[in-house]
Amino acid sequence: MKNFKVLVFATLISFSAFANNTNPTKETKSELRTEIVKLLGKANFKFNTDLNSTIEFMVNSKGEIVVVSVNSDNTEVHTYVKSKLNYQTISTKLVKRGQIYKMPLKIVKSI
Repeated sequence: MKNFKVLVFATLISFSAFANNTNPTKETKSELRTEIVKLLGKANFKFNTDLNSTIEFMVNSKGEIVVVSVNSDNTEVHTYVKSKLNYQTISTKLVKRGQIYKMPLKIVKSI
């Protein structure tokens, strides 16, 4: 019976360790996305079709965005995203520092 109690106790401890949520909430991610879209603004280069890519970035200890990679075939997208986002300070405080985030990016051709 004592072994059973120890087993149950150990199981509960291990489940509680995995139950901690260290990921930012959806609200925080939404705030971060809104801020990044605002920083990007309108594209200052010409393109013929809508462009889709994925941005991988992290927030350093100073609260600055550091672009890790831009997954796109268009080199102008790489240059544009990095020039607009790299080392820009964000105001969202609940973002986990040092974690790499992925965000889809769609640049729509204006008429």
